[in-house]
Amino acid sequence: MEPSDKLTEENVRAIVRDELIGTSRTLIGTIFWTTLAVFAVLVGFQLFQLAFTTSSVLALVGFILAGVLVLGASLYLLYLLHWE
Repeated sequence: MEPSDKLTEENVRAIVRDELIGTSRTLIGTIFWTTLAVFAVLVGFQLFQLAFTTSSVLALVGFILAGVLVLGASLYLLYLLHWE
């Protein structure tokens, strides 16, 4: 059975090399964005903690809204990176 595309060993090596470079860039990017999203989750929880230590109602509402925004955005990024 003869291959239909007539690839040489040099062509195969070049294709594999290009794909490995692309895959390693994708892997490094995924690790970077995952780490960033996990830290953002922690920042969101910290905003909730900070909200309950303030004495002003306006500051409480602001910190809670900021915490919800940061936490929601970071969880959505994690969802896009790993579960979609």
